[in-house]
Amino acid sequence: MTDQDPCEICNATSETIFSGGFDGVHQNCPRCGEFKLFGTAGAILRGGVGAETRAKVSGWVRDQNRRDTIPTITSNVLKQISARPIPSLAERAERLLLEALRGQKRLGEHFNISEPRFVSATYSVDPDDVEFLRGILSEQGLMKAVAIGGWTEVSPRGYVAADELIRKPADSDIGFVAMWFDDDLEAAYKDGFQVGILHAGYEPVRIDRVEHFNRIDDEIISHIKVASFVVADFTGHRGGVYFEAGFALGLNLPVIWCCRKDDLGELHFDIRQYNCIDWETPGELAQRLQRRIEATLGKGPKTVLGEV
Repeated sequence: MTDQDPCEICNATSETIFSGGFDGVHQNCPRCGEFKLFGTAGAILRGGVGAETRAKVSGWVRDQNRRDTIPTITSNVLKQISARPIPSLAERAERLLLEALRGQKRLGEHFNISEPRFVSATYSVDPDDVEFLRGILSEQGLMKAVAIGGWTEVSPRGYVAADELIRKPADSDIGFVAMWFDDDLEAAYKDGFQVGILHAGYEPVRIDRVEHFNRIDDEIISHIKVASFVVADFTGHRGGVYFEAGFALGLNLPVIWCCRKDDLGELHFDIRQYNCIDWETPGELAQRLQRRIEATLGKGPKTVLGEV
């Protein structure tokens, strides 16, 4: 059963999908794509967030849909998305070029740049932004307007440029784990953190298991810089974990906060504001961590047989 309502993200007329057992809104928007929104996150959006934040959320949803994922937006996910910077102007122009070729059945096919999907795909606030990006591509000889009303085509040079972009290395599939390297937590890593990250489609990296000849702090920093996210477990309250989580936040990387339940009371007050996975067993940790990663970033590029 469906109904037509304003999109909770961009206010365009969208299809609201009614399904039992979900405490929130499930919508399919012509601009943003399909998503699920929990009540608290919806209240934050309706409370009046800025146009740039809505552009970030809309673009993020479109990215997850392109990975065949229907994302769930919680208040924590919304906070993570809001903290990320808008992609650079050059990257947004590249996104427009790639989106223009998506679904084309033959070379030289015309498309209409006024379609709402181009606004979200380029992390734009409105169609005027998309028009500006088209101008950038036109000056580069990659795209040109062919008729009034938004009709556009990609040039032969644009097809070559798009092919090169597609061949570029994909976004990082690394999930960096910051934790106490204590024997008592070995099972938590092997059957919890490692399993949860793998089943979310990412590659877990723990610095003590990486062969290197550099200073350990330099190696940690270099691995965090190339990661998609950091899992920070504060069990044992090691100073290094606090540093690594703070460094990741400084890079605008998503941080997934964890702590064993019996050690939760010792968390520093600066960390208590975050939604922490308070785990008790490695199996529970793996399940909750997988769900949190997929809700925050979407399903990763790696394939693992079976589910946690």
